[in-house]
Amino acid sequence: MKINRSQQQVLVTGGFLEVFKVALPLILSNSCHAANLFFDRLMLARYAQDAVGAAFAGGLTHFTISCIFIGTVGYTGTFVAQYEGARHRERIGAAMWQGIWLTLLGSLLLTTGYWWAKPLFSCFGHAPAVLKGEVAYFQVLSLGSVTFMMVNVLCCFWNGRGRTNLVLAISALITVFNLPLNYLFIYGKCGFPEMGVAGAAIGTVIAEIIGMLIYIVFFFAPSSRKHFKTHRPCFDWELIKRMLRFGLPSGVHLALDLIAFNTFGLLLGCYGSAIHEASGITFGINSMAFCPVIGVGMAASILVGQAVGAENIPLAKKALKSCLVLALAYTLLMMILFTFFQDVVLSPFIRPGDTAQQTTIQISRYMLYFISGYLLIDSINICVSNALRGAGDTHYNMFVMTGVGIFLFAVPCLILYKLGCPWWSLWVALESEIVLLCILFVFRYFSGKWTRMRVIEVSASRE
Repeated sequence: MKINRSQQQVLVTGGFLEVFKVALPLILSNSCHAANLFFDRLMLARYAQDAVGAAFAGGLTHFTISCIFIGTVGYTGTFVAQYEGARHRERIGAAMWQGIWLTLLGSLLLTTGYWWAKPLFSCFGHAPAVLKGEVAYFQVLSLGSVTFMMVNVLCCFWNGRGRTNLVLAISALITVFNLPLNYLFIYGKCGFPEMGVAGAAIGTVIAEIIGMLIYIVFFFAPSSRKHFKTHRPCFDWELIKRMLRFGLPSGVHLALDLIAFNTFGLLLGCYGSAIHEASGITFGINSMAFCPVIGVGMAASILVGQAVGAENIPLAKKALKSCLVLALAYTLLMMILFTFFQDVVLSPFIRPGDTAQQTTIQISRYMLYFISGYLLIDSINICVSNALRGAGDTHYNMFVMTGVGIFLFAVPCLILYKLGCPWWSLWVALESEIVLLCILFVFRYFSGKWTRMRVIEVSASRE
């Protein structure tokens, strides 16, 4: 069968430059998301002390609850990647539509969060001013759940095939709209109402709506309809079952990871306003390191998925090694920045004339040291776990996160807080969790079990 250039695999040798070509748009795309978080926290930090902590808790809680759906439907990208690797492109449109049906169902459930936000956050015991902001931020995000979910699933159509430039362009456009919209709604400029924390969420949702509409236009473009049959909505129960079989553990893994981390973040908020604000500032800065590495991890999942679909395991291994080199090089630079140039990264968050914020900034410095301590190890976790995910090894990831993330991190954090231990003891627990996860993921990779897995039909991978 003759294969034209558009049908050829993106990955040929798995070399560093080739992987970098696929990964760079994903890195920059996730950097756009990091910029959204960074400037969102920056504007809120300058708006009020309680605002940044409220957005941190409200946003993280919403994302945590959404993760089981985001992780499940996001696994559509692995199906697309393996169908692409197997050159079974006519199945890509069907896989996308199953992801869209699951997205609409998940979005409907997440929207109900608007009504139970206040009872949920009342359980955390935060100060009344923080509670009000948390509830407002969470409610707006809940109403906009369908936009986040649709953007998440539609980008799989391009990411899974390694065509990541369009994803970068749309992510950049979302950022271009998000930053000024947040400014207008937070501070009430140019005739817009001053809405503080809720305004930040509204600006974010509007920007995501714009991105979603652009994705829809390209999804139904003539070339997409011709090659992938995207204009034919279909319901394939067998494909949905397979997607749930592999995607649901991926969603549970992501949800458990965020539940553990959200427990950590919410407990830090119980130590007082200064530590709560410092947490929001620090993790806003950390997004500069974390989000780009997530982009490299996505590249590892895509390229390993394509190689596994093509039944070329040596190519998958080489692609992962290239991703690791890229991730480690970047996080090394971030580690140096967070350790030796803290004034540079913290100065934008300082409110002029607010002497009471000095304690917050000093605590932020200590937190940056903790982050620097785990950056390199966590980059290995992200790349290797995503490679396993791209191959279909999602159940192992889920079981590891249940055992380590919940029972060896979240529960110990609760115990440490109840025993009256200082806030930094929770950070020691976080560092320990990341090291243990690294050991378990690397062990699984070298066991080789992932090399015998497939998420698509066996016949499809052999055509």
